[in-house]
Amino acid sequence: MSQGQENVVLIGKKPVVNYMLALIEVFNSSPSAEVKVKARGKAICKAVDVISAVKARYFTNLYVKSFSADYEEVDTDKGKVKLPAVEITVALAPQGSQPTPQPAGQTS
Repeated sequence: MSQGQENVVLIGKKPVVNYMLALIEVFNSSPSAEVKVKARGKAICKAVDVISAVKARYFTNLYVKSFSADYEEVDTDKGKVKLPAVEITVALAPQGSQPTPQPAGQTS
């Protein structure tokens, strides 16, 4: 990903491993990067699975930097529908250090 471009992984209908590989690729190319994992509706569970699996198997120093939940209006064949949406920003803590936890409801 080029300099200045935001690192975003949009979670959809593909298998979890596809999104895991996307997340791993970003961190391998730029360990200091922050990645926003975005999902809405039924894909929210998959987003959490992706982050948990990457942390458990590949980057034990992965941490959630911020979390945002809201509703997005989406046009469907049934008209406008409000779907729950999440945006989870993850980053890698430097090796040997622990990220500073933030109180619930605060983002940096």
